Amino acid sequence: MLTALKPTKETIDLVAGLKGRWHGSYAMCRCPAHADEKASLSIRQGNRGLLVHCFAGCRSEDVLRELSRTRPVFNSPTPEYRTGASTQNARRIWDQATEIKGTLAEAYLRSRNLPQSLRDLRYHARCPFGRKPNAVFRPALLVAAREGVKIKAIQRIALGPGGLSHKGKYMLGRPGMAAWSPIMKGTTLALAESMEDAAAYTKLKGTPCWSTLGAERLPLVRIPDGVATLVIAEDNNRAGRLAALAAVAAHETPERRVLRDPPPRAAADWAEVNENTGA
Repeated sequence: MLTALKPTKETIDLVAGLKGRWHGSYAMCRCPAHADEKASLSIRQGNRGLLVHCFAGCRSEDVLRELSRTRPVFNSPTPEYRTGASTQNARRIWDQATEIKGTLAEAYLRSRNLPQSLRDLRYHARCPFGRKPNAVFRPALLVAAREGVKIKAIQRIALGPGGLSHKGKYMLGRPGMAAWSPIMKGTTLALAESMEDAAAYTKLKGTPCWSTLGAERLPLVRIPDGVATLVIAEDNNRAGRLAALAAVAAHETPERRVLRDPPPRAAADWAEVNENTGA
């Protein structure tokens, strides 16, 4: 099972040399093994060194070779791994929010052909986006990312006019190994990238499905010990397939099998499959 380890000083300095950004126990950086235009390389601390995964498909040995040539930024500040200001802000905004019934958030779920009684979703009529003094305030659907019972972060889905679309998804807090995690029973669990995909998968398949709130986080979330079968409800694109492969490697154990379940080829993801059913 994947365990979050505190990064060493050498790892922190290396990530700084790559101008990477920490997200709890892992960092996302531009991959030095290819012409990376966005942060597609995940770096975590392992027991015997670095654990790396490039979501663009670079081989780990190629990435590690290039990392050995990367100049670190010595004495870089240690990132905060536990509850910090961003997590406190996430919890404060969550506490300010209301149930979604009768709001734009309910309209959004209805427009996506999803149940309106989903757990751990709230509505904020004036959710802040950005930092003071340049923050803007928009209506948002909030998605809680929990590890156990504790909220580690929230995803803010900025809602469009009438709640019929969204204008972007923004994480606040330090999600670490947390996920949007509806109540599950039994020994089978599915994982999907977005909340919409997870809710759609459960509706279509009857299997409890959690959302990692991002493709790069599929291999990073904590899976309950009692899960004997884990299904990766992946997206139908290159990033989704690579993330699914990383999730299989991260979560498969002698006590747990991990299966992959992509949507039909005509659909981009399980949310689209659900929208097209009309039921």
